[in-house]
Amino acid sequence: MRRTCVIGAGPSGLAASRVLASRGIPFDCFEAGSGIGGLWRYDNDNGMSGVYASLHANISKESMSFSSLPMPDSYPVFPHHTQVLAYLESYAETFGLHGHIALRAEVTSVRPVEGGGWEVTRRSRGAAEAVTDRYTEVVVANGHHWDPRLPDPAVPGAGVFEGSAVHAHAYRSPGPYAGQRVLVVGMGNSGCEIAAEISRSAARTFLSARTVAHVFPKMLLGRPADHWAVSRAAALPRFLKNPAMALLLRLARGTPALYGLPEPVRRPLAAHPSTSDELLVQLARGAVTAKPGIRSFGRDSASFTDGSREAVDAVVYATGYSLSFPFLDPAVFAAPDGRTELYLRTVPPRLPGLFFMGLAQPAGAAFPLLEPQAEWIADLIEGEVLLPTPAEMTRSIARARERHDKVYAPTYRHGIEIDIRAYRRALRRELRAGRRRALRAAARRPDAPRPAAVSDAV
Repeated sequence: MRRTCVIGAGPSGLAASRVLASRGIPFDCFEAGSGIGGLWRYDNDNGMSGVYASLHANISKESMSFSSLPMPDSYPVFPHHTQVLAYLESYAETFGLHGHIALRAEVTSVRPVEGGGWEVTRRSRGAAEAVTDRYTEVVVANGHHWDPRLPDPAVPGAGVFEGSAVHAHAYRSPGPYAGQRVLVVGMGNSGCEIAAEISRSAARTFLSARTVAHVFPKMLLGRPADHWAVSRAAALPRFLKNPAMALLLRLARGTPALYGLPEPVRRPLAAHPSTSDELLVQLARGAVTAKPGIRSFGRDSASFTDGSREAVDAVVYATGYSLSFPFLDPAVFAAPDGRTELYLRTVPPRLPGLFFMGLAQPAGAAFPLLEPQAEWIADLIEGEVLLPTPAEMTRSIARARERHDKVYAPTYRHGIEIDIRAYRRALRRELRAGRRRALRAAARRPDAPRPAAVSDAV
């Protein structure tokens, strides 16, 4: 009997569960924490949430909504994390997902079975023994913002620094940093927002980045900045989009020099956007001081690549996350360089029945992609569409990597970055091609049921 396992009950796992439930596909969803929501559950007892107390989404509620259930009109444009969690809980309640989700059940091992299928071992909190069951398919939806990634190799002198040093994953509030001299390392979204928040009560705040990011305001020309990623303007050729976006940023916030920042080397769309109004204000006030990369640490100081040195009491590393799948043997699947060998960011070519959710990161929110991705997985499970051959998928992955490398910065952070419009087009093409493959296969088996029509609503 076919049965699917979904690992994780964050946004990706919930989207997968909603689609599987709507299709009547038997499945179990296992969540290591005591509640659903993944990283959006503050202080999640699965240890995987890096949400801090004041965090608001830096993407608008329209962009963060699933197509099957919009966020409430009463929500602000940029919801607080408690509101996002309430929305995810409402999503699970609306579609009757709780009966499929086992909480406090950590998946510890996923192993391929000779002859097909997967053995999934889980350990429920408080249980004396682990339980192993066999599934025909496994949907991995354990997220990619939970395994803190520190500088590797470590900054020289990091071991002798006597102040506090934590990853942004452990940051919760600025209280512990009041009156201190704080160095925030990294200029992604978390680094920008945490530096701005800490600077309101710290004695001094420094923001260090080896490569300066373009800082986007949350509102751009009267609309949420993320709306531009799916507007008609986003259909422009990239050689026009980059200068157009650079001009928009210049008009909206002026030159980087106004904030003590050097001119970014990368084009605006070559990296994941860093979005923060608060940082720009605090830089302009002098409450945050921009610094280049760190050369070394002393007992109570940091030296930088421009030759400057600053006294420092505490360090917050906002240096991103690793892609981790601790329940999979690295010989089966791993992403050591931040890239995933997945067809359309979903299917490992030579591991039938294994699927990955949420590893396609657009400039805006990933939520709108999750249900279409799950629908494709459900189509594959039901045989409505068929995949290309493993060799064809491998060649497609290589071509996609070549295109990716021409567009995005060659960093670990951008290994799963995508253009949302291009990804949607590719998924629609694959749905049509997959249905044709299924029809041809059915024609060779006259007694087989014919696949249903494929929707273009991706």
